[in-house]
Amino acid sequence: MAVAPPKQLRVPEVEAPLSRTAVRLERNPWPVRLAWVAGIVAVLVIGVTWLDPGFPDSWVIGVESWFEAIENWIIDNQRTHWLFTSVLGPLSDTVDSSIKGVINALSRMTWFGLVVGAAGLAGIVAGWRMAVLAGLGVLSFGVLGVWEASLQTLALMLVAVLVSLAIGVPLGIWAGRKPRAERFLRSLMDAMQTIPAYSYLLPCVLFLGIGYPPALIATVIFALPPAVRLTALGIRNVPSTALDVSGSFGATSRQTLGKVQIPLAKPSMMLGVNQTIMMALGMVVIAAVVGAPGLGREVLNGLKQLDVGEALNGGIAIVVMAIVLDRVTTAWSQRDQRRSRPVRLVGWTVSRRMLWISLGAVTILAVVIGRELLRQQDFPEALTTSVAAPANAVVEWSRDNLTGVADTITNVLLRYGLDPLRDLLLGVPWWMVAGAVGLIAWRVSGPRLGLGLFACVFAIGLIGTWDLSMETLAVVLVAVLVAITIAIPLGIVAARSDGFDRAIRPLLDAMQTMPAFVYLVPVLLLFAPGRVPAVIASVVYALPVGIRLTSHGIRSVSKEAVEAGNAYGSTAGQLLRKVQLPLARPSILLGVNQTIMMVLSVVIIAGLIGGGGLGFDILVALSQRNIGRGLVGGLSILLLAIVLDRITQAMGAAPKTTRGPVGLMGQGRWTKMRALMVKQNGNGKGEG
Repeated sequence: MAVAPPKQLRVPEVEAPLSRTAVRLERNPWPVRLAWVAGIVAVLVIGVTWLDPGFPDSWVIGVESWFEAIENWIIDNQRTHWLFTSVLGPLSDTVDSSIKGVINALSRMTWFGLVVGAAGLAGIVAGWRMAVLAGLGVLSFGVLGVWEASLQTLALMLVAVLVSLAIGVPLGIWAGRKPRAERFLRSLMDAMQTIPAYSYLLPCVLFLGIGYPPALIATVIFALPPAVRLTALGIRNVPSTALDVSGSFGATSRQTLGKVQIPLAKPSMMLGVNQTIMMALGMVVIAAVVGAPGLGREVLNGLKQLDVGEALNGGIAIVVMAIVLDRVTTAWSQRDQRRSRPVRLVGWTVSRRMLWISLGAVTILAVVIGRELLRQQDFPEALTTSVAAPANAVVEWSRDNLTGVADTITNVLLRYGLDPLRDLLLGVPWWMVAGAVGLIAWRVSGPRLGLGLFACVFAIGLIGTWDLSMETLAVVLVAVLVAITIAIPLGIVAARSDGFDRAIRPLLDAMQTMPAFVYLVPVLLLFAPGRVPAVIASVVYALPVGIRLTSHGIRSVSKEAVEAGNAYGSTAGQLLRKVQLPLARPSILLGVNQTIMMVLSVVIIAGLIGGGGLGFDILVALSQRNIGRGLVGGLSILLLAIVLDRITQAMGAAPKTTRGPVGLMGQGRWTKMRALMVKQNGNGKGEG
């Protein structure tokens, strides 16, 4: 038997970069880490001991006075200037009359006609299961005793979504076809989504008064970005081969758009419709702050009176409305495109056109029955019920029996989280906070992001909200830390257990769609007013997104990576720590990013229960109609959101080396496994 000489044995190509990587990773990282820690401690000691804390008052720019000057001009000219008499006044009247017209139309359909019409419409566009869901959902509005308020909210949502889509879809098409337009609109959409809605309300109230007009405009601003983003995404993702075929047939640009791009982009566009509806429903309670009636007013009144039952009635109705609209629009977007094909019903073949005609006839018949036979336009009171009594009983029991637990949680959060972090942020010079932010951003992304975020923190001091912003930042950081500490373990369990995932999915749906205001009432009854209930309510509201994205990230890890880990004899725990969690890192950090955004939105609302910081300042400005103070607070929130958002986005970007996350996975097994996966995927090069 011939044996090849040793010199003919060659090392696989992947081993050369692997060995260099292994040598580089064998260096002990702890001296450098300890040097960094020592440097940070030295800077903290110097800053706290010898330098003045906070931001110098002499550097503050009077931005608030600029906005106040604009406010004074509006007040002086709102009855005489053409902008108000010829543009804003007619616009306000049109919005008000449109929404009231929709409310009247829904009311005149009677409750029976509306239930039948909603079920029939959902059945045609999304299937019979969605017909049952829609019918029961609309029926539940009456059973809960909030029929009139539900119609008012539904009318506001319908008009707001239609306006958002009428503006967002054309803008999305423009952005999808023009990269320069997409870059411009991306920054605008970012600002619209991160500025708190309360800041929108202040100028809207000043320009349009109170009631439906400012509520509609604020809702459209908040709900518009998903329609633009997802429409643009769908247009951009149309295969180039489809465009080439269209061009080869001599189609014009308009024909290509109408016959190729929009039909192929429909799934993404329908997802945009779905998300626009969800975002609009998220503004229901905030719309009530400026006098818009509806379910939001039910929730807001419950908060003001500390009545959990009343708030929960309205909250459940909002959740049901959100679930029905979400499921119906999702099912509609996922159905096949063959709309012209007939449908077989009980042995009969019925065309789509005949289905629509039948729906109109059945709905008219139901309206006639409701008006002439039942003679009951609104929902019968005899069929209503309420969750107020049992909900209030649960809250009373909790207050009597869980006071010790609540006191313990309060003491722990204040003593070990909120107070030390607030004192630290307020007790050091501004440049130390800005420098820390800039250093973290530099480390995770590069000098450009570091300098940009340093400037954002510096701008917070320039506009005169340093102390309030640091108080808000302390609450946000503690709430985010608590939320991800709970969310990541639960997300891991949900990813590894299908049964657990199915069990918690309805609960997560309800938690995500329930207005944040509803959480404030029971939390406030258990905890004393202040920052602690703000943290608890923020955690409850932000928890679902962290759980979902952690579970999604782990479930999305490729089978090849898991098989490679098993091939090395990894246990379940090692496989989780060394393969699944590192590869799921982008999704997990996206969950952290979204958790931060949701916590920020609740922290502002928590100003109603003594949360302090920028939220309380904005609420005071809204109650006093002080546009300058409110816009400065909103600008500060925007700057904080940009800082936290950009850092977590950069941390969630794809890793640039074969190291584990944050350089902590430097073992040879991990490096070899990553190199093998790269080799198996046909890359032929190491990531390093």
